[in-house]
Amino acid sequence: MKKLLMMSLITLLSVVLAYGLAVAITGQCSNCHTMHNSQNGVAVASGGPYEQLLNADCIACHTGPVVTARRNSFDAPIVLGTVDPGGQGAGLTLAGGDFWWVATGTAGRDDRMGHNVAGIAPADTTITNPNGLTPPGWDPTATPGILSDGQINSAGSTWSTQLRCAGLYGCHGNHTDATQMGGIRGAHHGNTGLTSTQADTPTTIGGSYRFLGGINGLERSDWNWAETAANHNEYYGVSSPNNRDQSSTTYANKRTISYACAQCHGFFHSRIDNSTTGASPWLRHPTDVVLPASGEYNSYNPDGSNLYSVEAPVARPTVPATSSSTVTPGTDIVMCLSCHRAHGSPQPDILRWDYTTMQAGTGTSDTGCFTCHTSKNAD
Repeated sequence: MKKLLMMSLITLLSVVLAYGLAVAITGQCSNCHTMHNSQNGVAVASGGPYEQLLNADCIACHTGPVVTARRNSFDAPIVLGTVDPGGQGAGLTLAGGDFWWVATGTAGRDDRMGHNVAGIAPADTTITNPNGLTPPGWDPTATPGILSDGQINSAGSTWSTQLRCAGLYGCHGNHTDATQMGGIRGAHHGNTGLTSTQADTPTTIGGSYRFLGGINGLERSDWNWAETAANHNEYYGVSSPNNRDQSSTTYANKRTISYACAQCHGFFHSRIDNSTTGASPWLRHPTDVVLPASGEYNSYNPDGSNLYSVEAPVARPTVPATSSSTVTPGTDIVMCLSCHRAHGSPQPDILRWDYTTMQAGTGTSDTGCFTCHTSKNAD
């Protein structure tokens, strides 16, 4: 019996090492899980029990005050601050911004400032989307993704369920499971996020960039807290200007960060030309298109340095092993996150800057839109 037990343990250890779980989440299981949600007659998980025997749901685990590196007591990244972050970006929020503005905000909840995820913001459909719960630009055929992990909202033409963090109606995890915990099941055990992780052609949810199924990227060890031009997340993009007319139904590459957005906002990605023949001008701002190396785009950053901007980042045609402080026009890629945050920001449409201050020809700003459109300002 002892011999059999020893052989079983050796086999289990071999499997763990082979699949990389030796560097997965560590610590007491009870930090995240509860067996029966009961201890001394008191519920362990407030509001529970939760699926997968968890102590809390997605929102509770990723909520907290603004603290150093925006980690809470669970050592989890804070994406919903309990107090005003004071702004967005380096030293204020993580890469995706913060849901604080859409959930609470200085002047109260504002649906324009972030994704109104169930449990964070009410299902108010009158401010930003007159079509109800259906995301703007919704393309039912955009999923499944590269991992063939199901279709968001079961590819229905309209939504009757509010957006969630994960699962069938969410961004993270797989889209085959109707529940959030089922959609993200097992992913945290494969990636702690505490070391810089390169996701290059991942085959699992846990191995994907930020648990976005099949998406490539380089995740900075502290989720872009205090990011700099030399130390930041790296995003994956592919220049695919074809098949972008008003009859387009295809997505050239399903591993880019822009495709992660297109899973809900597909027509903002696949139908950007102002015709059915691919003719200019653009009907919508292009994504997954190379930043030109001529004209008003001759340099990235108006000072001509091509220094990477954490305010208006770009994607790369290959996922680097380490982040780079420079941008190469003609090679690097315009993406959705060049202009937007994923979770929330203090600007309408989850923008990275105040759009109203972008004054072509008369302004003095060298940031925001003018990071790429370098000849449009007055300098």
